[in-house]
Amino acid sequence: MSLFFAYYSVYSQNPSQVDVLTTEEGLMFRDVQAIAQDSSGHMWFGTSQGLNRYDGYHFKTYNSDKKNPNFIEEESFTAEMIMNEAKDALWFMANDRLFNLNLSTDKVKEYNETHNIKGKVLRLLKISDNSIWVITDDYWKNQGQDSKQYLQKFEDGNFRIMASIPRTNRGFSGLLQDAEGFLWWSTPNGTLKYNTDGELMASHDLGNYEWFGSEMHYVTSFFDHNNTHYYFPHTGGVKVFNEKTQRSKLIFDVEDEFGYAIEDNQHHIWFGGLQKLYRMSPKGEFIDYSEILKSRFDFTKINRLFIDASNLLWVATDNGLFKIRTDKQLFKNVFKSNKNGWGNAMRAVFEANDGTIFAHCENEGVLLFQDLDGKMDTLKLHNESENKIELQYAASFFVTNKAKTTAFTVGKTVYKIDLKTGETKSYDQFIPNLKVYGPNPLIKLRDGRLLFGYTLSRLVLFNPETEESEFVFKDTSDFTEVSDLSYFYQNREDDVVWVGTQNDGLLKIDLNGTVVERFSINTTPNVSKNRILVLEGDIDGSLWIGTYGGGLNYLSADGKTIKKYTKADGLADNNVVGIMHDEQRNLWISTYNGISYFDKENAQFQNFYVEDGLSHNEFNYSSAFKDSKNNYYFGGMNGLNSFKPEEIFKSAERFHIHFTGISGYNSKLKSRFNNDCSYLKNKAVEISPYDQYFQIDWTMPNYFNNQKNTYSTKLEGFEDQWFYQGNTSSIRYNQLPAGDYVLKIKGTDSRGNKAASILSIPITVKQIFYKKWWFIALAILAVIAIMYSIFRYRLQQALAMERLRTKISSDLHDDVGSLLSGLAMQTELMEINASEADKFKLQKIAGISRNAISQMRDLVWSIDSRRETVHDLIERMHELAEELLLPKDIAFQIDSSSIKNPNKRLTAQTKQDLFLIYKEAITNILRHSDATNIKVAFTNTSKGCVFTIQDNGSKKECYKSTGLGLSNMVMRAEKLKGELKFLKENGFCVQLHLPFNM
Repeated sequence: MSLFFAYYSVYSQNPSQVDVLTTEEGLMFRDVQAIAQDSSGHMWFGTSQGLNRYDGYHFKTYNSDKKNPNFIEEESFTAEMIMNEAKDALWFMANDRLFNLNLSTDKVKEYNETHNIKGKVLRLLKISDNSIWVITDDYWKNQGQDSKQYLQKFEDGNFRIMASIPRTNRGFSGLLQDAEGFLWWSTPNGTLKYNTDGELMASHDLGNYEWFGSEMHYVTSFFDHNNTHYYFPHTGGVKVFNEKTQRSKLIFDVEDEFGYAIEDNQHHIWFGGLQKLYRMSPKGEFIDYSEILKSRFDFTKINRLFIDASNLLWVATDNGLFKIRTDKQLFKNVFKSNKNGWGNAMRAVFEANDGTIFAHCENEGVLLFQDLDGKMDTLKLHNESENKIELQYAASFFVTNKAKTTAFTVGKTVYKIDLKTGETKSYDQFIPNLKVYGPNPLIKLRDGRLLFGYTLSRLVLFNPETEESEFVFKDTSDFTEVSDLSYFYQNREDDVVWVGTQNDGLLKIDLNGTVVERFSINTTPNVSKNRILVLEGDIDGSLWIGTYGGGLNYLSADGKTIKKYTKADGLADNNVVGIMHDEQRNLWISTYNGISYFDKENAQFQNFYVEDGLSHNEFNYSSAFKDSKNNYYFGGMNGLNSFKPEEIFKSAERFHIHFTGISGYNSKLKSRFNNDCSYLKNKAVEISPYDQYFQIDWTMPNYFNNQKNTYSTKLEGFEDQWFYQGNTSSIRYNQLPAGDYVLKIKGTDSRGNKAASILSIPITVKQIFYKKWWFIALAILAVIAIMYSIFRYRLQQALAMERLRTKISSDLHDDVGSLLSGLAMQTELMEINASEADKFKLQKIAGISRNAISQMRDLVWSIDSRRETVHDLIERMHELAEELLLPKDIAFQIDSSSIKNPNKRLTAQTKQDLFLIYKEAITNILRHSDATNIKVAFTNTSKGCVFTIQDNGSKKECYKSTGLGLSNMVMRAEKLKGELKFLKENGFCVQLHLPFNM
């Protein structure tokens, strides 16, 4: 009986239901005196060396170090601190002084004499109407003379005195509110009851003892939700005081003196003493948690009890914090031993007709049972001769008859067990068909027959009613043997059974003696591992397959596909030993490391471990069962774990994810930044273009095993899928492009429960100034202005140049032209009266003067800005031809019919180069050709214009010139970016190909 009776005493105190938080996890100091929780879920811990804020991942420290940006004047916390959620403010007491910390700004305000505080602050309380009350003591202020203690209430920025009492030589004091709204003030002279107007309603003497030579009547009290008044005598234990009868009753008789009590949401009351922690159930049953706490770490004193928003109990001690789950245990442990590690290893589970649950305890070789009243015992097995029968390891499967009065199992032989008497019948004729030192799979078919055997050739069909049997495979002549069968599951078709094996994968057999299909690691489709541990069919004919090391496999109804699920997909472990469907057709899966719940529609796993109430994380093959009352059982290495799926999720607490901060590095300021965003109303984030990177931090205020909380993120506007972040509660982005984004964060707690909502954080990455529209617009305008200024400048220069050219041309024409003309005329007049010898010289001077006039006329024409069009060029060419060719009786034609725009302006240089090429060509014709006709033409093409000067001369050899005329023509053509050609067929032709049209 010692195997399982420990269940009554330890089932509710699973050590894994206790978590810790110490200096090793980052707590600033071990001695924790006060606890509070704010509206964002952050925990606040007051220690004797300062204040810590904790978000589950990071600590923020407040102390009296002036170098600390979170400076507080006093850091020794000795009593309560309370949260004012409406104001986002924390009231705390340090060194007997009262402070208020604004959570959003981290500004601290002290309340002292200027706010009517009457001395040292001894106690702090927030009551049901959210008003703040304190107890103060002016003993040290008045040097002990006529000193008092005061009950004060915070109103309009000051503390109003509601009541006062004379102060004795002991300053003990306590303050709390009962369920009816009355205030109870514990003093050395007794316990006083006040209403919220400060009127004394009653006075009670709940204790009378001597304290270091002084008579003392001080006791600590506590009220539960029913307004039951508990108090803690100095002599130890817990008493209940009935105010109506004025009588007290001792309900817990121990020597331990208690100082703290608190009630959880299950209406359990927790009592804390120096080194003791007890829990009292609503039925008045006490359970001692002290040893469990001491097994986690050593401490000498419990300083405070606190229950957070998730109903987690925090126990503050002088060496750190305990975290204890107070919610209902999800799994009921049955047949659990008190032994650490492996205890009662369980195999098959089944139910008798009266609802009694039986299970095979493998390591002890006995059949245990628990009836509907909770009684547990061992069913002693014996044969009809009263000889004891022991079940061996091989007896892993049990089935019952239709009436559930007898059970059958297969060990070294086949046993039939009477579930009332334990009388057992053996069918030894089947011994050759069974494996003595290993599991022999067994199943009851829908027609009542039993199927068992560990090889295909030894598979036996046995009718327990007629006790007739037959082999499944009668003809083994043409037969491939498969041994070490491990699990059977009957298909929807009555004559078809799925068979799992230890080495050959999965078989589908016909009970008429044929193997229908085989699936192994080498087939298509293939199973992940050849060792099959469990099979479970689905309503559509598909099959779920649990493997050894290969996770969970899903075989489609048509047998064409196998989908695999492993730890990487969220499965608790890759060794799957049990599979059961619930009412919603989702799966419950036992493994070598916990239990997984699989939501088939969403393909998501939720896992449960010892911290959720399992007796052990490792479960056993062939140990899964659902009883007639919808209780599910999985057997493992230390008893059974029983649960109802609908109650598992009914008790799940869902948490909200909170945005806690942003940090990063700004390259412009060359500094890091770290901004606390826990209390921002507007969660939008703006990122500077100079922020080289930024990191977003968040938390989910589920503090039990919070290292197992997991998160996924998606940055909308940048990412199109969710990315798994594991337990990391932050994400960093480097040089994110400018734009608007929304960071979405979803999470699950250590049990796999999804967060109550998805956290969305709008993020705006600012554009750097030179990429902003206004800067680009200004830059464009600046460029336009510069270009316009340059254009204006060049235009002014061009106009000035034109004016200068016009002036020069006019001056040359008027002044120099007149001088040369006068010189020519004077020379001609002198020639009339000159001697023959002088006439030649005067004629030469007159010729030079006329030639200079002609060249000056050409120069004046070329620089005259009033003569810049194509038409002006052609007109000047006509003038030159008439001047030079007609006196020589040379006819000429100038064809300008293809010129599209005769008013097109030419630059002075272009006009001059074209004219001088033309003039040089005409001059060469006059000097070296016997031509009688010259054709000049401008021909526009798609690629430009062809300027042609063609004569009909025949003395081609005369065109060889030693002068610079032809070279100058080529040079001028190159300046025009044209190509000059000289053709000597049918006369002499000068052809200039221009890159532009005329």
